[in-house]
Amino acid sequence: MTTPNPPPNAPKAADEPPLSQAPKSKAPASKGPARPPLYFNIVSHLGGLIVILAAILIAISMMMELRTGALNPYVGIFTYMVFPGLLGFGVLLFLLGMRWEAGRRRKVEALAHLPYPRIDLNDNRQRRIFALSTVGGVVVATLVVWASYQGFHFTESIYFCGQMCHVPMKPEFVAYEDSSHARVPCVSCHVGEGADWYVRSKLSGVRQVLAVASGKYQRPIPTPIAHLRPARETCEHCHWPEKFFGATLLQLPHFRYNETNEPEQISLTLKTGGGVKTHGQSQGIHWHMVVTNKVTYAAQDEKLQVIPWTKVTHADGTETTYTVKKTKLSPAALDALPKRTMDCMDCHNRPAHDFPTPDSGVDAALLKGRIARDLPWIKKASVESLFRVYPDQKAAHEGIRTYILDYYKKEKPEVLQSRTADVEKAIEVSKSLYDRGVFPEMKVDWQTYPKNIGHRYWAGCFRCHDGKHVSPEGKALVYDCNSTCHTKPVRGSITELGAVDPKAHDDWHPWQMPKEHLDIEGHDTVMCHECHNAGQRPSRECDDCHEK
Repeated sequence: MTTPNPPPNAPKAADEPPLSQAPKSKAPASKGPARPPLYFNIVSHLGGLIVILAAILIAISMMMELRTGALNPYVGIFTYMVFPGLLGFGVLLFLLGMRWEAGRRRKVEALAHLPYPRIDLNDNRQRRIFALSTVGGVVVATLVVWASYQGFHFTESIYFCGQMCHVPMKPEFVAYEDSSHARVPCVSCHVGEGADWYVRSKLSGVRQVLAVASGKYQRPIPTPIAHLRPARETCEHCHWPEKFFGATLLQLPHFRYNETNEPEQISLTLKTGGGVKTHGQSQGIHWHMVVTNKVTYAAQDEKLQVIPWTKVTHADGTETTYTVKKTKLSPAALDALPKRTMDCMDCHNRPAHDFPTPDSGVDAALLKGRIARDLPWIKKASVESLFRVYPDQKAAHEGIRTYILDYYKKEKPEVLQSRTADVEKAIEVSKSLYDRGVFPEMKVDWQTYPKNIGHRYWAGCFRCHDGKHVSPEGKALVYDCNSTCHTKPVRGSITELGAVDPKAHDDWHPWQMPKEHLDIEGHDTVMCHECHNAGQRPSRECDDCHEK
């Protein structure tokens, strides 16, 4: 039995959709030829390979560093600088390839513009590509962020500053590692806080890297450092000038240049003082700080060792100018000299890069027992062997050994027979002292960099306090041994820490000098450093200074 067709105007069944909502037949849309993605070109493929390679290298380097924990500046420069740079170059190449491919298609197909890509995550193929792109992008972005963060810290590290430029910075790095500031990062003093000085340091670093790469850097590295950040913005973050006060006992162990290497100790009290009256008297060494008083000076030389003019601005605003009496500079020339405001670095100019002199180095070795004190004439032989000029480190080691052995063969042959081990040990210590203070490849030795603390080996305080700087009223800057900076030294035997030999006497200098200087006519203005020049054996005879 057949079901009759319903009449045209008959109502539709409740479950039958209206004609307007009936499904329409899907005819296949007309599509042009499938376009491959824009990254389907040789340039983008090459960029992608570089990105993958760089990411793998960064990951491997990262795992190696995390596993070993060892810091190596040469591995670090690849991990944090070369490989991330390679990754960035790959990304840039990938995008440039897409841009190039877009331009090629536009030109070949005569299109005004290319359509934007259609992203349909309902399409399985596009969903897979999107997922892979997202995961890959997150991995690459993570590596880039991590490398950038670590790269920032790497460029601020001690190893980057001291070991990347191995030859130019070797003297400074060796001295730094042996200094009291060895745990203070280089950037704390040379850069400090703030974005402006960070940017300055990096721009300066680019110039320095180019100089090192081309081999056109100065030998030795000149000092003082140009455009060094003021000490008030770096040093004073740890050292608080307003809190300085009081005095300090200074004990200077010394061994004489005689057969017994006679030990002695020079003791004096440093008048450390301070610059503000709220913490004691405003006097002493730190009176010079830019706190209450202000000292301005002009130097004739780049190393700031020859100072013909200085001006003191007192707390009450009054000023006193001192000029060297016999200066050859005219008033106009003095005015033309650049003026500098004195701060910590004008005296503490080698706080982390000091090069101990042969005299002080051998004294320290004898005091610590590294060299046998009872080895006859070893102070004299060691210091004289160190002060000879050698072309390189190998020649120096051979020369030091030859000099000391020849000295004993000539003066004390019995010592070589009875104390061979002590002589050999003294030779090895002397070699290490040479390696600590002399770097022939950089033309650096103990005389290269003046140290302005004190005035034994360098002019130091005597650059101004020499009795020759006189004000218009005739007042001279003091330079005696018992007024401004310290008490008169006394000489006695070596004692325990903080104690002074009760038998110590004030004729502390081996050449009796009741007037604080050589008691010889015409030598009344000879300063300490003129005889103890950079730690060499002091002059004792006329021929040591004057040619016959």
